[in-house]
Amino acid sequence: MTTQTTPKPVAIITGAAGGMGSASAIRLAIAGHDLILCDLDAGRLDTLAATLRTAGANAEVLAGDISHGDFPGQLTKLLGDREISAVVHTAGLSPTRGDATKVFTVNYDASIRLLRVIQPRMIAGACAVLIASSAGYSAAKPDIDAAIDALGLSDDSSPLHAIAGDNSGYAYSVSKRGVHRMVEKQAALFGQRGARIMSISPGLIDTQMGRDEKKAHPIMDEMRKSTPLQREGTADEIASVAAFLCSPGASFVSGSDVKVDGGVIAAMG
Repeated sequence: MTTQTTPKPVAIITGAAGGMGSASAIRLAIAGHDLILCDLDAGRLDTLAATLRTAGANAEVLAGDISHGDFPGQLTKLLGDREISAVVHTAGLSPTRGDATKVFTVNYDASIRLLRVIQPRMIAGACAVLIASSAGYSAAKPDIDAAIDALGLSDDSSPLHAIAGDNSGYAYSVSKRGVHRMVEKQAALFGQRGARIMSISPGLIDTQMGRDEKKAHPIMDEMRKSTPLQREGTADEIASVAAFLCSPGASFVSGSDVKVDGGVIAAMG
């Protein structure tokens, strides 16, 4: 007589080749999770996976564009019968890396499609952590929140495009406010499985994407000077919070945003 064993759940990290993503992958591997690493950059994914495997972790890779319509199907196929123990969704587009439409497509539409895949597969106690931004708080206005809430679970953010126009910077802020709102709205749905959903709003973080934005927008130096801790954060400081939120230590935390910004939102408020 043969016995069937239940496949071990896995943790998913999107944007895994980037600074916050790779740091989160390392943190979750140390915590004992098997991993699925997702990113556009296949070469850097393979390098990260090899490093994690050398350290004893189980790591698979899925190279592809999370904003493409076929990505959810690819992820579902790779998951097979497995459930999900954690998600850290770091994939996103900053204002200098795309126009307003692309920013919405990557930051908002792709996030909703990802949630549709993962929610039915989350195990009890699991948590999905979405990376938002401190910029989302600049778009925290009643009319914008109402427009976002009216989308429901739609992955078509086009009604928001009229708000931002062609301004990719404002599109970024609105899209990240959308992440705040979707986390709040989906907490009950995740709770049906005993799972949780959270967002993290980083401030100025020393990653390649952050450095690119700083070059394009020198005013960001003023933001750093306004930060009470008087410095930028690191990718691992974001990853450490994400790993905590995915741990039993955060078992009663869901449906809210954690500011990891050195205090800048409070100082500017």
